[in-house]
Amino acid sequence: MEDSSNHLENQARPSDLKSESQLCLSENAPLKTTGARLVQRKTQSAALLRMLIDARGSWVPLPQILALGIAQYGARILELRRLGFVIENKTQRVNGARHSWFRLVNSPAQSGSVR
Repeated sequence: MEDSSNHLENQARPSDLKSESQLCLSENAPLKTTGARLVQRKTQSAALLRMLIDARGSWVPLPQILALGIAQYGARILELRRLGFVIENKTQRVNGARHSWFRLVNSPAQSGSVR
């Protein structure tokens, strides 16, 4: 009769198996999410930041931001502000409807530079 206990010990349990993305997680943990690295990522915040950077300080209307498919745009703007990006907003009432615009004024890299 075969000893099955040794055979079972050598088998991987499902909880021991990690996907490739889980294994790479520790490698990606120290990534900084400001500036250029954030823009290169494929997140909603990165897409919003890219749009604001491309506007070069001009006001970006809210419908243009919503066209990115960002449902919680306010949360993404807050994330960017917490990372050090200075984003202004303005609102205006037109025929009873509120219109909103946003623009990037400053980034963490710009605020740290010597003038």
